[in-house]
Amino acid sequence: MERLGITCLRDEGPWLLDWIAHHQAAGITHFLIASHDLSDGSGALLDALADAGHITHLPFTPKGPRPPQWQALKLFAKHDLYRAAEQALFFDVDEYLVVSDGGNISNLLPDDADAMPLRWHLFGHSGRSQWEDTPVTDRFTRAAPDFVAVPTANHFKTLHRPSAFDGLGVHRPKGKQARWVDTFAKPMPSRFMEGQSFIQLLGHLTLPERAWLNHYSVRSIEEFVLKAARGLPNHTEKPVDAGYWALRNFNTQEDLRIEPMQEATRAARSALAEFNPLHDACVSYHRGVLEKLKRRKEVVDLMWQLELMQTSTPPRFGKLRDHARLIQGIGQEVSDG
Repeated sequence: MERLGITCLRDEGPWLLDWIAHHQAAGITHFLIASHDLSDGSGALLDALADAGHITHLPFTPKGPRPPQWQALKLFAKHDLYRAAEQALFFDVDEYLVVSDGGNISNLLPDDADAMPLRWHLFGHSGRSQWEDTPVTDRFTRAAPDFVAVPTANHFKTLHRPSAFDGLGVHRPKGKQARWVDTFAKPMPSRFMEGQSFIQLLGHLTLPERAWLNHYSVRSIEEFVLKAARGLPNHTEKPVDAGYWALRNFNTQEDLRIEPMQEATRAARSALAEFNPLHDACVSYHRGVLEKLKRRKEVVDLMWQLELMQTSTPPRFGKLRDHARLIQGIGQEVSDG
């Protein structure tokens, strides 16, 4: 039974092997990876992984105005590997599956269900300024609470059966007739199942959860600067700046719940040691880019701002309500005007 991990990459070579190893240990049997506009050496790494049978590599050239990630989603949806997979999960290289009871992806989705939302669990930078070439799961151990009244912290990605859907989306696959369950296999509300626009779990989150995605979206300050230079794959017009950092850099509490999975992950990473020279080449490239970036005043200013913004504070739910009213009021003024 093929359990397929799917992602789209541009210049994320230094973080790739750790991510693959973790999810091989977590039960993903193969990876379908699209790439575009590579300059960091990760093309050679992806091709080597494909030659060894770990992944299927789909290099492509984005065309037209649509963001590259959306173009990759169309490629994936038509691919034979995706259509034939028993289960699939489209997610990013900064997202790591955690199964709290020591299980893995193979026993999450019950036979009578088609889809399961896996919530983002936001991890902050844990006070780290410098980039170290070690696994993010070892370096970043401070996170938001399980429930935080910030919509960004309640987005999800979807473990699903491709046969039940018409296509892929960033957060949820396309189709309204599928059977959705939560991480304890309880049916999701019909409003959520039928609402394609529901891409976050506020109002639908049931705690505790059996599984979720640790989302290391900021990493260290130096890694964040590299991310800002690359830009976002699905919102190319959206800046990666101090505001992006403030919405995601929660260091409220220590969270070590991924640790029971780490022994198997380290064994899987050791099995990928033949690819270390290609990994090292990617790291070297990004070190060079970082040094150039740090000679630019606007980058140094951003790094200083991030040093001053060491952590974000989870707001009360009432604050979120007030914020939502303001946003709705702005929208009403625009429509009335």
